[in-house]
Amino acid sequence: TLLIVLGVVMSMGTFIPQGQAPAFYRHSYGDMLGSIITYLAIDNLYQSWWFYALIALLCINITFCSYQRFREPHSLEGIGSLVLHIAIVTILVGAAWSFGYGRSATIDMVEGQTVSLAQLGLAPGDLTLNYFTIDYYTDYEPRQYTSDLSLRGYKGQDYQEQICVNKPLRATNLKIYQSSWGWMLQIYETSPTTTAMIRLKNYGTYILDQSQSLTVRAVFIPDYAEDKQGVFSRSPLPNNPRLGLTLLQGDKIIDVAVIAPGQETTLGVYKFGFQNFAHYSGMLIKEDPGVKLVFAGFGLLLMGLLGRYGPHFYLVEGD
Repeated sequence: TLLIVLGVVMSMGTFIPQGQAPAFYRHSYGDMLGSIITYLAIDNLYQSWWFYALIALLCINITFCSYQRFREPHSLEGIGSLVLHIAIVTILVGAAWSFGYGRSATIDMVEGQTVSLAQLGLAPGDLTLNYFTIDYYTDYEPRQYTSDLSLRGYKGQDYQEQICVNKPLRATNLKIYQSSWGWMLQIYETSPTTTAMIRLKNYGTYILDQSQSLTVRAVFIPDYAEDKQGVFSRSPLPNNPRLGLTLLQGDKIIDVAVIAPGQETTLGVYKFGFQNFAHYSGMLIKEDPGVKLVFAGFGLLLMGLLGRYGPHFYLVEGD
């Protein structure tokens, strides 16, 4: 019964978004149901006291069953059954630990940039992107992209690793995965009194005047060329870089311009300059404190299965 209740509860955590503001639940589920969700801490289910109480009750139940087994005459099957029960408790505790205290974050970094993991809600440490490279096929399709990372002061240790797809940096319970890449554009917008520095990803937009729905969209053209059909890029390499800017009011195009690095242009009443460009590396960072306990539990589970059911298979083969 406890397993069924726990399964239903965990399914709630899957279908109901976690960690949102209270207003989100009132808007999505109505005032009454939204208030119940926040009052019962279903919005942070895996960190609620009653979720851990359910896990504790199940663990106590399994431990009691294990004790009963242990009191019976000892045999390989009995020991295997005991180990099976211990394995289930270990897996549940590790999974609860991961659900409650696991953290993840995504980040886009350019070469030479350092970020504090603590500011991302993770354990303290400083992550630096030393350099980023892309290897292309002959048709300019990306073959592989690689980030050289340094992680300093994470739980008293320093790490350095080149990561790529399916090859993360591992540091105790932390993993950093290579997930994406693109162009980061450094633009500035000037007025008679101030200069605003704007950093945008390729195809990103920047709000100029929210009351008038005025935005500017930036498109990077690394190897600029044009023909009768329009503007295009000959390759993904920055051989002839240009920045395309589009001034929008809602979905309506007001003005457009194409400028090279170091050039300026005026769109409507706004003046923009193209300062710089660089590749960015997109990374997924996961911190999972319970993963080793879960793996240990599965190891015990395998041992318990072999002890509990192995002799039966052996007897069948012997017959």
